[in-house]
Amino acid sequence: MSEFALTPAERALLDGLHALRVRYLIVGMGAALLEGATGTTQDLDLWFGSIDSARVGEAARKAGGFYTSGFGAQPPAIGGEGLDRVDVVLSASGLGSFDDEYAGAQEYDLDGLRVRVLPLARVIVSKRAANRSKDLAQLPILEAALAAKESERQG
Repeated sequence: MSEFALTPAERALLDGLHALRVRYLIVGMGAALLEGATGTTQDLDLWFGSIDSARVGEAARKAGGFYTSGFGAQPPAIGGEGLDRVDVVLSASGLGSFDDEYAGAQEYDLDGLRVRVLPLARVIVSKRAANRSKDLAQLPILEAALAAKESERQG
């Protein structure tokens, strides 16, 4: 498993989300790293199927941060010291519904917390569908990691 580590504030946020029973998935490169891909990320992408602003806000406050529900073209956000790399995801390119993807998620222990993570194959589908140059540039690394993972499972 990767060396993906949480800041104390990120850990407190995830702990708060768990305590308040807020469902989320770790997606993007954070998920890929937890699934064994090599690389780096500047973001901790959290996909919420729907956001209960009161509970997400409470979890953010317990972590020393804040939550804003966004307005106009400004998307929802979580921020504060140690939470600057948390990105709120409301939908993911090329994937099924949150509930469908949540049901197929992998579980990992991350800094003592059980987290649900989008599987590597689904991360690849999403990055390909997003069709952004930064996502397309990561595909060879992600596809090689998936091939190695599948080979390991078969062998």
